[in-house]
Amino acid sequence: NTENTSMSVLADNNANDNPFEIVLTEAKALITEVELETEPSGSSHHIRVEPFVIHFTAGGFTSNVTSGSLPSGTFNKIKFKIHKPEDNENIPDPEFREGSSGSQRYSFIIKGTYNSNSFVFKSRRSVNMVFSLPVPVVTGNINRNITLVVNPNSWFKNGNVYIDPRDPSNENLIEDNIRNSFKRAFKDDDRNGLPDDN
Repeated sequence: NTENTSMSVLADNNANDNPFEIVLTEAKALITEVELETEPSGSSHHIRVEPFVIHFTAGGFTSNVTSGSLPSGTFNKIKFKIHKPEDNENIPDPEFREGSSGSQRYSFIIKGTYNSNSFVFKSRRSVNMVFSLPVPVVTGNINRNITLVVNPNSWFKNGNVYIDPRDPSNENLIEDNIRNSFKRAFKDDDRNGLPDDN
């Protein structure tokens, strides 16, 4: 089976707002079970089942993160899971699991500096994400791509104020921000970061 459907990620950092308080050096998420779904019938097909890592690269360019082979169909939703690994699950990056207990396994890891002080933020939250596609994706004998837009600039903010990733009391807010930073998904066969209109 040749792979005909892929997912890309665009880290949209809003170029007008480049804070000196927060500088990100690395950001990555463990993702699993990427699938396209047809509503209202509910039929779905996986692009990928096993875990893989998304690296969020700055600079606003689109990077391909995974691909798979889908049968012919028309799909209008994409679903995936930001995923804390299971005990015995094979994962491609050992940094997401430091030990056997649930408190030592992570779904999202962000590194950088806050006011010039280095930090590593690790989320233990697993989240199911679902996005409707404004233009349905028709799969088959043509290569298709879906781009997912994420805004990392919102991760460490409370309103318009930047918050300290090292402060445990900010953890829930940051995890909510991470979930909400996944903005939209759309058909983007040429991978230019803009929705295809047909």
